[in-house]
Amino acid sequence: MASKDVKRGLACHWPRFLLIIPFLLVAWVPFYNRLEPTLGDIPFFYWYQLAAILLGAGVAITVYLLEEWITPTTEQGSTDPDSGIDASGTPGDIL
Repeated sequence: MASKDVKRGLACHWPRFLLIIPFLLVAWVPFYNRLEPTLGDIPFFYWYQLAAILLGAGVAITVYLLEEWITPTTEQGSTDPDSGIDASGTPGDIL
């Protein structure tokens, strides 16, 4: 039973591995530690870092949206057996 939970957890959270991409873009400094090519008189070092930040934000948004799409949502009005309040936030009958 525990092995199914681990497999399900990895299947639900695989998009988090995409967060490695922005890290790898900036981790290898000798790749972008140079001045040429310039982009509008801005050295490569600076515009590469700005592009990495924007790409990292895009990857983070993508990971968030993928996890929201993959993980099942609870139905509106379903009750939690530990509390007397249903998922809609209104108090209900305690079972």
